[in-house]
Amino acid sequence: MHIIRQASKFLLIFLFCSNSAWSGMSGGGDTGASDAIEEMEAADVLKLTADSMALRQMQTRKYSTRDDTKVIQAVVGLLQDDGFTIQELEADLGVVLGSKNREAIEAGQVAAAVLVGVVFGVAIPIDKYQLMSASIVISEAPSDSNSTIVRVTFSRLVWNTDNDLSKAERLEEPEMYQLFFSKLSKSLFLTENQL
Repeated sequence: MHIIRQASKFLLIFLFCSNSAWSGMSGGGDTGASDAIEEMEAADVLKLTADSMALRQMQTRKYSTRDDTKVIQAVVGLLQDDGFTIQELEADLGVVLGSKNREAIEAGQVAAAVLVGVVFGVAIPIDKYQLMSASIVISEAPSDSNSTIVRVTFSRLVWNTDNDLSKAERLEEPEMYQLFFSKLSKSLFLTENQL
């Protein structure tokens, strides 16, 4: 439980960092990832780019309800159905944080490690397990006081066979977000119509 709390705190810090400063870390285990981190001017840290706007659109949906309790209940139920454990729930702030542990072994990475071991006689660590996290913020729509905005961010921390953190990355596959919002829409519809 202590590891999950530490990982959750790390994820919160990670999620608030700039996209470009962390872009080198998602390079699939590249050992030179720290070299890819570029320096930024302080004034540029909070500037939104076209990529960050597209990402925000992918992560955000508007729902025609102001019943935050129903939205939070639907979000919590959806996360639990998908195997997440709820780590934090701040209903007054509209914040839900969940996480789940999963295996992170990839066949290609194992094959490459075996090849390197056979050819060079060197054992290299491979990804072993991951902590996937979901961070959801629920708030009133700024342009419509009768609607609610839901924004979700998925990310993961991956540890290798040496128990070192090998990856810390935001998950940006559009299908993952589309599936989440599709399930949430169905859940809210069923709740609204008491089905």
